[in-house]
Amino acid sequence: MKRRAHLLAILAAALPIAAAAQAPPGGIAGSEACAFKAAGGTRSILARGDFADPGVHVTYYRLRLKLSSSFLTGDVLARLVCLSDSVSTVSFDLAGSMTVDSVLGPGGPLRYTQYLQGFQAQLGRTYRKGDTLTVDTFYGGVPIATGFGSFESSSLDGSPWIWTLSEPYGARDWWPCKDDNSDKADSIDMLVTVPSGLKAGSNGTLVATEVHGNGTTTFHWSERYPIAAYLVSLAAANYVEIDDWFRYSPADSMPIINYVLPPSAGDSLRALGETKSMLRIFSDAYGLYPFIKEKYGHSRFGSGGAMEHQTMTSTTNFYESTISHELAHQWFGDLITCANWPNLWLNEGFAVYSESVFLERYYGPAAYTAHIRGVMTNALNAQGTLYVQDTSTVANLFDADRVYDKGAWTLHMLRHVLGDSAFFRSLRAYVADPRFRFRSATTEGFRSVCETVSGKDLGYFFSEWVYGEGYPRYSYRWKVTPTGVLFNVSLVLSQTGSSTATPFFRMPVDVRLVAGSRDTTFQVTPLASGETFTFAVPFYPSALQIDPDMWILRDVVTPESILPDAYALAQNYPNPFNPATWVTFSLPHRSVVTVTVYDPVGREIAVLARGEWEAGTHSVRWEGTDTGGKPVATGTYFCRFTAGGYAETRAMVLLR
Repeated sequence: MKRRAHLLAILAAALPIAAAAQAPPGGIAGSEACAFKAAGGTRSILARGDFADPGVHVTYYRLRLKLSSSFLTGDVLARLVCLSDSVSTVSFDLAGSMTVDSVLGPGGPLRYTQYLQGFQAQLGRTYRKGDTLTVDTFYGGVPIATGFGSFESSSLDGSPWIWTLSEPYGARDWWPCKDDNSDKADSIDMLVTVPSGLKAGSNGTLVATEVHGNGTTTFHWSERYPIAAYLVSLAAANYVEIDDWFRYSPADSMPIINYVLPPSAGDSLRALGETKSMLRIFSDAYGLYPFIKEKYGHSRFGSGGAMEHQTMTSTTNFYESTISHELAHQWFGDLITCANWPNLWLNEGFAVYSESVFLERYYGPAAYTAHIRGVMTNALNAQGTLYVQDTSTVANLFDADRVYDKGAWTLHMLRHVLGDSAFFRSLRAYVADPRFRFRSATTEGFRSVCETVSGKDLGYFFSEWVYGEGYPRYSYRWKVTPTGVLFNVSLVLSQTGSSTATPFFRMPVDVRLVAGSRDTTFQVTPLASGETFTFAVPFYPSALQIDPDMWILRDVVTPESILPDAYALAQNYPNPFNPATWVTFSLPHRSVVTVTVYDPVGREIAVLARGEWEAGTHSVRWEGTDTGGKPVATGTYFCRFTAGGYAETRAMVLLR
């Protein structure tokens, strides 16, 4: 789900639907295609929590629905397989605003009891593990929207406009289901009857359109890939259909179908072209688009942002970032769904990060850098763990700073820890892993794939960044000590955690030493705050940078300087040289300094430094000229350094 305008969606969802919980005048006509059937049952609205029945797995749903203004009637047939040896009841999630009229089982009408969040039917006998049965629930009512909308009915220019957005807990608001991400149905059929003149979109492939003589039309959509309940969707309006094709091989192609509203039909044309590019880029990065035998596309709806309904994203806009975000969800969210809502970052963090992947491969590395660094600002504001422990409210679960942006930055960091090759091989292996493909996953499942592919133990990484809080704040001190032809750099690297819950991060840290146009980068892995690291380089570094390419979610404090503990003159660099060289000297105290160049017979050629200098390490440049600025000849020259009673001389070779 694209997080844009989520707050508006939450506020809108809190408003009651007009005429909520009221049937249209005259009730439900018995002649309607999806009319209720009369059967004995008990409707006792009792308080009860989630109803999803762990004793059965739903292999198939057939939703047969009729939409009339804001009133929904229909029946949902569920094909079940028993998971235990003592199944005598079956339960489904369904909001109390919807009325169950009857439930049919293998032997006919079933007795049932309806609760606030679902209903339970008595099967009349006990089923054993592996047994299969079919339950058909007839129901109706005006869905009361929760979360981001669930089921919304409105009008646009006098024409009905109906759409769904069930994430996270809204599927039960409009149809009876087993609302459990870890237990996907193998397939579904959606038969939705709408007033003629409307077009209805849903998951999978449109297999039939039937125009009735009573002013209605039924659209039959068939989804033959496994699907989580919250990803089942429908959208109906006076849509204009704009189609294209994704040619994924010389001989094969897949339709791209856009259902757009007439006033904005032109807005989708650019998105169609970009969608094809995104399908190609993500197929290259993660593996072929997972629902390749069906379709991909979009339908316009009225919520804030967009929602990654399987094979047909619902969206309010065709912005580039929105389209890439929701398309990436087809891999991360739809193909592989977070097994439970605390692991939502496996959906949303991956989708935000994929926006950067698209930009990198479409526009170049600079576009990736600009996007991901923009994400960092929000990620630094994240509160709590990336693993969302409290999922009781939609606002907390879909916290953009934490779940979206910190989730994306965690993948950015993981990419650097693993290296580009191992990182993308890990993503492709994750997508292809039969434990998760068309199923669900947890953070630990993803971690196991990354460790297998890379051969690295990533326990510290996931402990700190997924289950830990905050980020490191680095501070450092450094000094340079000349030693012969090399310069020893001593770095003291300290850190504190922005949250006391995670006071230390054992992250590999890049350290870059810079001198003019020259630089070199080392990587260190601190095991304790205040640890000292030493590097030897062939040049005098004028600057030291911590995590210069911003691979870590962090803050870096301006460094403190470490004063040299002795007078010293380093070997000039480069040596031999042409046309110029650097002479570096160290002062433990403020001192009067002279740095003079002599020829082999002891004549003074040039004065490079004279006067009082502050304590520290300094460099002066000799360009191979005498005091008058005239170039001197090829040969060996001697540099003499004096300060505080200390003197040292080094030979320098000029080659013209």
